[in-house]
Amino acid sequence: MPAINVENNFTAINPASVNNADLNKANDELSQSDFIQLLVAQVKHQDPTKPMDPSQFMSQLTQSSMVNGINELQKSFDVLASKLSSDQSFQAASLVGRTVLLPSDQGLLTTGGSITGQLTLDTRASNVNIKIYNTSGEQVKTLVLGDVGAGDLQFKWDGFSNDGSVAPAGNYLVTAEALIGDSQQSIVVSLESRIDSININRNTNSSQAGTLLNLSSGQSVSLSEITEIK
Repeated sequence: MPAINVENNFTAINPASVNNADLNKANDELSQSDFIQLLVAQVKHQDPTKPMDPSQFMSQLTQSSMVNGINELQKSFDVLASKLSSDQSFQAASLVGRTVLLPSDQGLLTTGGSITGQLTLDTRASNVNIKIYNTSGEQVKTLVLGDVGAGDLQFKWDGFSNDGSVAPAGNYLVTAEALIGDSQQSIVVSLESRIDSININRNTNSSQAGTLLNLSSGQSVSLSEITEIK
């Protein structure tokens, strides 16, 4: 990752100097040099018999300097945030064409292809079955995995239906269930999918709000939803 140079330019306390921020300020804003000029005028026109406490001048001047510094620091943070968002976008763009694994029950079967996924079991289970349905809700395939131990269990559907025919290309619903203890339970399915493109969402101020990955299965997910990148 390239080095990021962040500059903090604090205005020097010098009534004779006027920085760029002073030139670009709004008409209803006081710059630090304006504030110092007001202090000089205040000292010049004060009652000599009742001079003001110099510590008040220093306190006000210090507060003005702190506000100026905080504003400049905020600008530097905004620049840093923008550069980090750009780096994240470049990293996300490099993922296009890669295969990812994520919790999902939506799988895409391509012509001559297959649907590959994974089950994660916390404990030993028996009678583990994977059931695959087409978009009409019809069950086209059952994968019988039997008894398995705890851990990650890989599976693959080659696209052949229960009757031996080749299922048409398209999206399919993939579910899993297993007998754990004395009860039949649903198991979370994770499927592999290819990243076709990315979308970078923007806030109203044009800052990056988040990156969405558009998958070949038709889903759009965030980077945080991805379990593994292959």
